[in-house]
Amino acid sequence: MKLTYKQRLFISQFFFLLIFTLIWIQLFNLQILKSHGLLTEAKKQFYQPQISLRGDIRDRNGELLALDIITYDLYNNVDKIEKIPKESIASLAKTLNTSSDELVNKLKQRKNIKIFSGITESQINEIKTGYSNIVYPVPKSVRAYPHKRMAAHLIGYVNNDGKGQHGIESYYNGLITKITEYTNKNQLYPKGTDISLTIDSALQEYAEEELKQAVEKSRATRGAIIALSPKTGEIYAWSVYPGFNPNTFYNEKSIKNWSITDIYEPGSTFKIITVSSALENMTIEKNSIFFDPGFLKVGKRIIKNHNKTKPQYINLLELFKQSSNVASAQVALSMSPENFYNSIKHFTIGVKTNIDLPGESQGLLLNYKKWRSIDTATTAFGQGAVSVTPLQLACAISSIANHGIWTQPHVLKGIWDPTYLLISENPNNIITKQAISQEVADYVSSLLKESVKENIKAMTYIPGDIPGYEVAGKTGTAQKIRTDGKGYYAGHTVASFIGYFPADAPEILILVVIDDPKTGGGWGNTVCGPVFNNVAKIAAKRILKVHNKKEDLTRDINEKINEKTN
Repeated sequence: MKLTYKQRLFISQFFFLLIFTLIWIQLFNLQILKSHGLLTEAKKQFYQPQISLRGDIRDRNGELLALDIITYDLYNNVDKIEKIPKESIASLAKTLNTSSDELVNKLKQRKNIKIFSGITESQINEIKTGYSNIVYPVPKSVRAYPHKRMAAHLIGYVNNDGKGQHGIESYYNGLITKITEYTNKNQLYPKGTDISLTIDSALQEYAEEELKQAVEKSRATRGAIIALSPKTGEIYAWSVYPGFNPNTFYNEKSIKNWSITDIYEPGSTFKIITVSSALENMTIEKNSIFFDPGFLKVGKRIIKNHNKTKPQYINLLELFKQSSNVASAQVALSMSPENFYNSIKHFTIGVKTNIDLPGESQGLLLNYKKWRSIDTATTAFGQGAVSVTPLQLACAISSIANHGIWTQPHVLKGIWDPTYLLISENPNNIITKQAISQEVADYVSSLLKESVKENIKAMTYIPGDIPGYEVAGKTGTAQKIRTDGKGYYAGHTVASFIGYFPADAPEILILVVIDDPKTGGGWGNTVCGPVFNNVAKIAAKRILKVHNKKEDLTRDINEKINEKTN
């Protein structure tokens, strides 16, 4: 049947009216009946952060050192607290490990404000199932450091704004936050690049305990231990005292890694560089003999040895064995200030090592044009025109151990592949350079090895007594310079020992520095010697893979710690 015009118009109007009515009903439903719920959901979405997890940080063996964990903030979602049954309040309070009264007080505050922090995943599961009308969670990532204070100065921390501060967290912030293509079915959020460090966490932990006890026993101000590979520049352990806990960085008084930022006069350890420089410049020979009457007048100043000795003729071996200041000064004075200065620079003294950590100092090396004769003489034994960071000195002496080749130190081992549990190569180009000739470096190493060997045999030396290994090394006991730079504090020293082994084919170099010890005469031999020996023994087992079963290592470390605490 054909519809008339009026019928078609009526049907059209009916459908328009029906559509309008349905739209009006839906608007009423959304704006009036469901407005409260929709507003809450909208606010939830507004508060949801865009979470990206930082990559994990691991040691050279895959031990986890830093990771992001998901925690939750809890927001108030109650319109009227009177509408919530007391049973629900009590049950929720139990889930949150708080009292009902405290929970009620928080819920009485205005809606959509944070009322609890640090809520765990298990608590959230309970909250989502029965209390979404009371509170709602907002996830956030928090950086966690499972080993607490261990390697804190190397790792650094992440501040409340999610920015890496100090250490690796700062230096490699861009890499750690760079989102990777790796995906995990259990991974809810995008994640940055996992990295692996060069340190061995077991050696690191032991070195830190050893350093802490040594500093406290000697009533010193601070201390540092650096263990590295002369060949690759990898840092095996780097202990700094005092330390800090990166999990609670906001409560710490000091987080500075003084062994990379502060300088000190290296003392007799610098004699290694002095002798090497003179041999390289051919101003002395391997068989040179020096007359040492116990003192040497340079201009109006008099240089003396640390101990009184009879006038004697000594060779280079005896120079190291007796740590003669007088003979060292004669060696330095055999060179022109310019040649001595340039040789020192070849060891990267007075220049940053460019380690992959922030805040490095370039040390101090006064320009040779400002040197007086006394500056040349005192620089010979590490005082006067030169001051170094512990890291600079360790790297300089490592070039003697590494047959004359200086290698850039670094802490990043490579990228950690969580799929195959493998470490890729370090993405950085490690710089090496010839600091001194191989002939000179190897000859000086032989002198240092023989010096340690003979002194141990004569029972005048503590450091270097490592069963199964010959050690090349040198003690240092420098006067502590005044903070105003005018002279030295009487009776205050910086004690140190630097050594490497196996002496003929060095794999590990260890520097121990104790600042201002009050016991052991303040000597590098007595204060730092036992520390070097203990750390070197563990390093040999961890790095050289000698007797390296995990249970044996754990037993040895526990025995060492028990010996000190009993």
